[in-house]
Amino acid sequence: MFGKYRMALNRGINPPYSPAYPMEFGCTLRTLDVMTRVDKKKLQTLLADTPFEVVNDRVAFQFMASPGHTLATHTGRMYDLMVTIAVRYKDLFTQNHIYMYCSDPMGICSGRELFGYTKKDCYYQWYEAEDGVITSTVNRRGFPLAEVKFTPDPKAPVIRLADGAEQPAGEIHVRRVPDPTREGATAYSDIMYRRTPLSYAAPIAGRAEMTLHPSAFDPLTELEPEVISAQFQVSDVYGGGLKVEDRRLFKL
Repeated sequence: MFGKYRMALNRGINPPYSPAYPMEFGCTLRTLDVMTRVDKKKLQTLLADTPFEVVNDRVAFQFMASPGHTLATHTGRMYDLMVTIAVRYKDLFTQNHIYMYCSDPMGICSGRELFGYTKKDCYYQWYEAEDGVITSTVNRRGFPLAEVKFTPDPKAPVIRLADGAEQPAGEIHVRRVPDPTREGATAYSDIMYRRTPLSYAAPIAGRAEMTLHPSAFDPLTELEPEVISAQFQVSDVYGGGLKVEDRRLFKL
């Protein structure tokens, strides 16, 4: 069910200890980055209840297909839409996903429970044409969220999440567990950092047309992003488990 990864002792079988899936996974990653510019004050407001420092006004809308994902072997791939910014925390220059959508229940559960991801469920379509054109749509519970069309163009600029050679690596989130006995209260919280091996080939520059749809529960349009570049890149390595990942837990 989970590829080469196995359930650890006392995990998700009987008795029903948590989690009900391996804490390790792996896959290939095919990422379409639509780089945008957003009012930095909006990003600071979204992270106001975290200790993270927002680095700049760039937001990457990352449409990601993961062929061979070991948590989704029954479908052959997983899909994510990650809305990502660069942040600093202590000595870390890393990423935070302010919004995340995932096509697979195991991916949603493991992301939220283990790493504090903001993942919600979604339905997606992803097409790669022979000429390199990529189209993708993201829907949530029958309502459209986002559509994108990417056309390769070697003359287009490649703008990354940060200026300079050093780019944010890994991802960091506040992981919170609500108190089930009190409205709006938190039972437990901490900070989870995770950096997985990635081996991206050189990005393919291009131009993107992206449409976001208004939703009270998924307010992507309120960011009012301005598209400034787009690129497609592939990594044959993503994840790999505790032996190759950098995972750190901080007190909040």
